[in-house]
Amino acid sequence: MKACRYFIWVILGSAISSDLSAETGYSRDSLRTAISILQTQDQNKNRDSLLSIYHNELIEKLNYGGLPEVDEALGDFEKAQKGFIWPVSEAFLLRAKARINEKKGDYLKAIDQYHRAVELMQNQNYTGEHLAYTYVLLAYCVLNNGDADEAWELFETSTKYSREVEDKSILIWALDFFGDNTLFRAKELSDYEKALDYYKQVEQLLPESKVENQISNNLQGQAKVYELMGNSSKAEEYRQRALNHAQSLDPPNYFNIYQIYTDWARASLKKGQTTKAIDFQQMALKAAKDFGFLEMVNRAIFDLYQLQKETGDTENALLTLEQYMVLEDSLKRTEVNEKYAELSREYEFEKQQKVIKTLENKNLKYSLAVLGVLLLAGGIILWLQAKSKSKIALLNDNLQERNREVEEALYEGKKLERRRVSDQLHDHIATKISALKWQVEAREEELPSAFYSPLVSNLESLYEDVRGLAHELRPLEFLDKGLKVATEELLGSVAAGSQAEFQVEVDDLIMTISKSLQYHLYQFVMELTTNLQKHSSPSRVKLEMKLEANHVLLHFENDGLLSTGPLKEGQGLRNIRNKVSEYGGDIEFQKTDRFTVQIAIPLV
Repeated sequence: MKACRYFIWVILGSAISSDLSAETGYSRDSLRTAISILQTQDQNKNRDSLLSIYHNELIEKLNYGGLPEVDEALGDFEKAQKGFIWPVSEAFLLRAKARINEKKGDYLKAIDQYHRAVELMQNQNYTGEHLAYTYVLLAYCVLNNGDADEAWELFETSTKYSREVEDKSILIWALDFFGDNTLFRAKELSDYEKALDYYKQVEQLLPESKVENQISNNLQGQAKVYELMGNSSKAEEYRQRALNHAQSLDPPNYFNIYQIYTDWARASLKKGQTTKAIDFQQMALKAAKDFGFLEMVNRAIFDLYQLQKETGDTENALLTLEQYMVLEDSLKRTEVNEKYAELSREYEFEKQQKVIKTLENKNLKYSLAVLGVLLLAGGIILWLQAKSKSKIALLNDNLQERNREVEEALYEGKKLERRRVSDQLHDHIATKISALKWQVEAREEELPSAFYSPLVSNLESLYEDVRGLAHELRPLEFLDKGLKVATEELLGSVAAGSQAEFQVEVDDLIMTISKSLQYHLYQFVMELTTNLQKHSSPSRVKLEMKLEANHVLLHFENDGLLSTGPLKEGQGLRNIRNKVSEYGGDIEFQKTDRFTVQIAIPLV
């Protein structure tokens, strides 16, 4: 997970290091002049659209440069926008506010405002570079809070619009993200070559971009690939070119400066040059502080802590770790992820309501038309009734489809929530337990042996328990493979550590049921497998799952009971019984010379 957070920061740098925008190419002074001239013109939608774009870009440039005039510029835009007749202008105001809040570290407000800006543009059918750009900004904000998968989908969506526009800077950010993502997940040389190919695609598009910061960002990305491919001289060349370009800009590209020094620190540590590595990392922290972006400072402090720990500087590492934890807690990542999940659910619900309302209006208009036809000519009533039935059947099919979409949305929301809890356990609680264990180990000579050994052992056990619980909270990740494959892999992993004979039969048709029901069936199998490992020593285990007579049937049995007493339903079995009951299904537990479970759930 720490590695994943490092990857996210490599990518996040692309967003915060640049004046990332659908730019006009005008300077701050030129934008102010253009706004003044337009304000004297007669009002119309074209004038208001240009003013919205110019106000937004001026605010972004002031915000990126850390200039105090940004608040005054935002106030001017907010005041002017109230009188605009162009309906999309509010989306540009929301986006400007989101950029300011994002730099301040107020991600709750930023995600809300980006989300509303996207919705406003789509409701007005306003597509093109500014919608693509807003998707990119939202993607980086989501990525900043740990959800790389959701960010990938948002970047993919942005490319649908950005490939068709003249300014290629927005497409470049998506390609750069794909390169970083490929590089992070690389397992062999071909993966490095694929990542380098993404960066080379970016390099070819740079002449068509209006964002100069993308040059140093691309050079730094290529340097990282060359370093991993073992070409140190090439990596050094690209890294130095990236630093020279980043420092030449006004203002400098602080994130790339931070990232370049961090890369140099790691390269120096690899060569055994610990003092030089610490110096480079201190320069990286200074670049982060010069930029003033809280997330960036937080990452830089964590990098320094990691390096101090690896080089054996225990005293300073503990002090740096304390700074990191204080700042990390202040960023409220949990609240941000909860807010994003809530916004996503609200957005999907609103779409469903609009569809239903549209269908209702169509049905009403159609009924009025039928009445009019009846008054004019009774001879065509039968034809209209036939057509009406066809329409109603189609509407019912559409509504059923919407219900399925709502069910899938609930499944996705549950998936996001379980991931959030898992990440919280893994990244925060487990990290703090590990840090506490490390502090105890650092004071081994100061503690009595009778106290020290059990304490370290208990902390290690607690750390493993928390990590195990974090991983158990992610069964939905395995369902990305489908219930059949996930179940077979789960039972296969248990069989590998057992002497028992396992018979697993999962009908291919099981993949056609809803994801929500697949998820609960997988939970049932996980609970039964856990009971098997805790309470049985079988010679034979059987699991069968199939569709039959419009029902899902699950049969499970094992012959290795450790207890001969009557069956006692623990919390796990009670949870299975309750969930089956919610689906209107039947369940039966039997304990004779073996333990057997029979489940039948109707498909509605």
